[in-house]
Amino acid sequence: MHILKYITAIAVIITMSCSSTVQAQTKTDNNMKSVIVYFTHSGNTELAAKQVAEATGARMIKLLPEQPYSSEDVNWTNKQSRCTQEHLNRSLRPAIKSIDIDFAKIDTLFVGFPIWWHEEPAVIRTFLDKYGEQLKDKVIFPFCTSYESPMSEADATLKKGYPSLKIKKGLRLPAKSEEIKKWISK
Repeated sequence: MHILKYITAIAVIITMSCSSTVQAQTKTDNNMKSVIVYFTHSGNTELAAKQVAEATGARMIKLLPEQPYSSEDVNWTNKQSRCTQEHLNRSLRPAIKSIDIDFAKIDTLFVGFPIWWHEEPAVIRTFLDKYGEQLKDKVIFPFCTSYESPMSEADATLKKGYPSLKIKKGLRLPAKSEEIKKWISK
C-alpha cells in the first residue's frame, strides 16, 4: 500500500513539474518584446487589438489623431470628406499625438487599423513617417478590420510606401487565437 502511495506521489510531482514547464514556455513566448499600436474610429479595431494582445501578451497603445475623425469625416460616399481627400491626395498626413514607446526596447510591432478605401488610413502613414527611422530593424505585423475589404491591398500599399521597413503579410480580424499565432509564426 505504501508503494502505491509513493508511486502516486511521484506521478503527481512529475505531472506538476511538466505542467509548470509548459506554462513557463507559453509565458515566455507571450512575453516577446512587442507592442500593439492601433487606430480605431468605431471601436472595431480596438477589439481586434485586444485579440492580438490576448494572443501575444503585447501592450496596446491607441494612436490618436490631433483632430479626431467625425462620422462626416469618414463618410466615403462624400467626395469632400476627410477620408476621401486623404485617399485621393496621398501626401496628406493628419497630425497625431505623441505615443509613449521606447522602440529600442521592442523587436516586434503590431499595427492595427480599419480599412478605408481598400487601404490603411492616412493616420497610419503619419505614424510610419514619424517613427519609421526607429522602426527599421523591427518586424511589423499589420492587421485590419473591415466588413468586406481584404487586407491584401493594404499590404501592397504599406510595402510599396515603406520599402525599408520589415512589414510582414497582414491579417484581417477578427480571427481565432490559433490563426493569430499562426500568422505571427510565419
